[in-house]
Amino acid sequence: MSFLTATELKSHIYDYQVTAITEADSTITTTAISTAIAEVKSYLATRYDVASIFGATGSNRSDLVLDLVKSVAVYKLIRLANPDILYERYHDAYLEAIDLLKQIASGAIAPDLPLITTADGSTFAPLSMQSNPKFHHDF
Repeated sequence: MSFLTATELKSHIYDYQVTAITEADSTITTTAISTAIAEVKSYLATRYDVASIFGATGSNRSDLVLDLVKSVAVYKLIRLANPDILYERYHDAYLEAIDLLKQIASGAIAPDLPLITTADGSTFAPLSMQSNPKFHHDF
């Protein structure tokens, strides 16, 4: 079973809209979902155990990640066509999802997701070191 199925998109888009967009070709929906999963994974992969997060099924899935994947998947679908859809609404939802993912990736927001663990079982947090630009004195 996949992390997200096409029928679960009902909370974000109506079935008749999906059918109109895809012309009843389920591969288009499947591609949108897998692309959305890959995009969300790319934001989470530096801090979180994406294999565990996206390997979960049913009620074991993170509601936050599930909602983000749905928002991204629906946006991927409506780029193809948008019959009877308020494009701006879905575009805004997509941008909000991406903004939230950027905050999660930067560590500004810490959702309840499994962190990456090392071989000895300790959690892994990426280390970032920075310095100020070199200061030059001119006389």
